[in-house]
Amino acid sequence: MSMRTSIDKGACARSTPRGSCSRPVSVRTVQIAETMLPTRHGNFRLRGYKHSTDGGKNFVEPTAIICGQVEGKEDVALRVHDACFTSEVLGSLKCDCAEQLQMSMEYIHANAPGIVIYLWQEGRGIGLANKIAAYKLQEQGLDTVDANRALGLPDDSREYTSVRNILAELGVKSVRLMTNNPRKISELTQLGVNVTGRLPCQIQAGTYNKGYLEAKTKRMDHLIDSQYYSLDEADKAM
Repeated sequence: MSMRTSIDKGACARSTPRGSCSRPVSVRTVQIAETMLPTRHGNFRLRGYKHSTDGGKNFVEPTAIICGQVEGKEDVALRVHDACFTSEVLGSLKCDCAEQLQMSMEYIHANAPGIVIYLWQEGRGIGLANKIAAYKLQEQGLDTVDANRALGLPDDSREYTSVRNILAELGVKSVRLMTNNPRKISELTQLGVNVTGRLPCQIQAGTYNKGYLEAKTKRMDHLIDSQYYSLDEADKAM
C-alpha cells in the first residue's frame, strides 16, 4: 500500500538539552489509507496515519474519524481524544473517557462537518501498565494527580504535533475544540492550530468516577461544572 500524503515539520528532539537544539528532528505524519466506517452514530470516514517525532525511527498511529466535508472549512468541530483501554474496551467506570468519545461522535455526526482525532496516549501519556499502577495507588486513597507523582510520572505528558499535521493535511482552517481541558487548547494554539471556540464535553459523574472528575477540576484546572461531579445520596446508591 502506498503512502499518500506526508506532512513534515522541523522540531527539536524532546531529549535535547535546553539551548543546544542544533540537530533538528523531523516530525512527520503520513496518511496511509481512508475507508468508510458505519457506526451506531452513523457513517464516518476513517483515515489512518503514521506519525513520528524522531525522524522516522518509531511510529504511532493516530486516526481521524471524519464526518462531512472538512477540507478547507473553518470552525470545524474537533475532538482530540486519547485512548483509554480500560473504559473503551473493558467498560471501566473509573473515568469518563468512553462516554466522552461516544458523545463526541454523536455530536459531530449531528453537527457535521467535524472530526475526532484518536491518539494512542493512554493514561495522559504514561501508558497502560503505568496507568494500572496508578490505579492501584488510587485504591489506597491517592487521587489521579498524586498517584502519578508517587510513581515519578508527569501529571500529563501528551503531545499533539500529529493533530496539527493532520489538520494541515486536511486543509482545516480553524476548529472549535470539544474539551474541558484548557491545557489542550493552549498546546494546540502554541502549535499553530487556530482554535476559535470551545465546546464543553461534560459527563455526569457516577460513584466510581466522582473523585476522578473532581481532581481533574480542582487540581488540573479542567472546566467541569460542579454539578457534574456532585452526587446526592440517591446517586451514590446507584
